[in-house]
Amino acid sequence: MSQTATSSPLPLAPPDLDLTGIDPFFQPTRASFWLLVVLLLNGLFSIGQLFASGFRVVPIAALLGLLVWALYTLGFVAVFRAMDLLDQHPPAGYVLAFAWGGLGAAHLSAPANRAIQSLAAKLVSPEFVAVWGPALAGPITEEFLKLMGVILLILTARNQFRTELSVLIVGAMTGLGFQVVENLNYTVRSAITFPSDSQVQPVLYDLVTRGVLSGLWTHAAYTAVASYGIALFLFRRDRTRAERIGMAVLCFALAWAMHFVWNSPWMEDWFSDDFAGLALLLLAKGLPVLLAVALIWHAGTRETGAYLHALAAALVPERELLRDDEWLRLGSPLDRWRVRREMGQAYGRRARRLKMHLQREQLRLVLKAGMYGRGPRTARHERNIHRLRTKLDAITQSAVPA
Repeated sequence: MSQTATSSPLPLAPPDLDLTGIDPFFQPTRASFWLLVVLLLNGLFSIGQLFASGFRVVPIAALLGLLVWALYTLGFVAVFRAMDLLDQHPPAGYVLAFAWGGLGAAHLSAPANRAIQSLAAKLVSPEFVAVWGPALAGPITEEFLKLMGVILLILTARNQFRTELSVLIVGAMTGLGFQVVENLNYTVRSAITFPSDSQVQPVLYDLVTRGVLSGLWTHAAYTAVASYGIALFLFRRDRTRAERIGMAVLCFALAWAMHFVWNSPWMEDWFSDDFAGLALLLLAKGLPVLLAVALIWHAGTRETGAYLHALAAALVPERELLRDDEWLRLGSPLDRWRVRREMGQAYGRRARRLKMHLQREQLRLVLKAGMYGRGPRTARHERNIHRLRTKLDAITQSAVPA
């Protein structure tokens, strides 16, 4: 692989690169920021009171549930970080997104769900609500409120969102926050009504059913799908406003439909009432959701890859900082992960770790250069790339492959 700056043609950079920097999420002069803060504090107070009552009744289950779902959250965060998805925003953006899902949306949706189900009971029947109530109420209120949090964050720090992927990951984090707090709430409630005196069994049961068997295709997935519509509205400037609004509405409708099917009693008669039947039911409902999310993430990473390629072509042309094969993989988290895995298989764990850090520094260099231009803010990443490159080349050029 040639290391010269002219070793391969690079696409032209977009003419409207904005190198003025980015807005922080702390924006005390913007109404969207204060609306976000007020609703988060309100949700914190309400959710805190709810869980405090659970701690008094089933303290072991509540504490164990808090620990289990915290670790569950860290597992998702670790996957996002391994795929270099968290470099799209500073940590404050993800904290606010997670908090909105768990505090803002979860708190506001609860009374709305009860109101819709109460109205349906009066207009139809209590028996209808007992079966169809969750499917009727949840998708309407919860998907709308989670998406409102994503929109509030965009309004608060608009130029933080420069790619479709930057919107998608915030949507996924918002849905994850809702998912975790909802699961913790269900864990405490199920421990109170559990048929045995054990406070551990309901926690483990909920972890398996709501976490393992349902975690990949519930709220984080739905909100990512709905957020993709917002991303299309923001970045598909080649389409008319009406077309972009239509795409946003279509993505929201898809998220609503997936949530509706998940909450509905459809397909329950196809499977047995034991644990194996429940697992098969969840898989049957969840796998189509996972497929839809995979397609959307693929589309988002392609758009982000084109954006990163343009930035690198204009602002990071040096081949010693970004070699040709590394440039090609900038927009593909899975390709970068495969390269790390192959590096580890060939040269050992240390080489894989060095390659991971090198890829991360390269991505941060390109993103920072796109925000501020080359200069003091990117110098540290340039030095780190040279240092990591030297260490990695020493291993790959002198060591015998494992």
